Amino acid sequence: MALTEEEIDRIADRVAEKAIEQLDMQNLLLHSLPYLHGSPGIVVDEERAKASACKCVEYAPGKKLCWSPGIIGALTDEQERIYCPTMIEIERPGTVLRMRWFQESVDVCKAELAKIPEAPGEERARAWMRCMKRELNARGVEA
Repeated sequence: MALTEEEIDRIADRVAEKAIEQLDMQNLLLHSLPYLHGSPGIVVDEERAKASACKCVEYAPGKKLCWSPGIIGALTDEQERIYCPTMIEIERPGTVLRMRWFQESVDVCKAELAKIPEAPGEERARAWMRCMKRELNARGVEA
């Protein structure tokens, strides 16, 4: 039985959505950079951020991370009010676990960098990226 054009379009849309989501999630090193300076997310395309739905994951009871196209990194509560016209709650176990591991890695690296005297920005960024890569990989997340 042949698929209709409508069925093919629906399948293509679902595949495209999953591919985009996977690309967003695979850039965890990039999305960790704002934490180097304490957060918030770095707005790179404000128009897109304001027009797009935010995706949020509750990675631990009462703890959530939200992100939006147009912003690098997780959003602060204030950014959520500004840039999230709608929110999509992501509850897939794999994504929840990945975000938990991401936040654990951020917490470890924040503590590690707190022990390092202020270094020039480039050195500090390299140390951050090495730490995040190590911590994500240790948790089974390819970074």
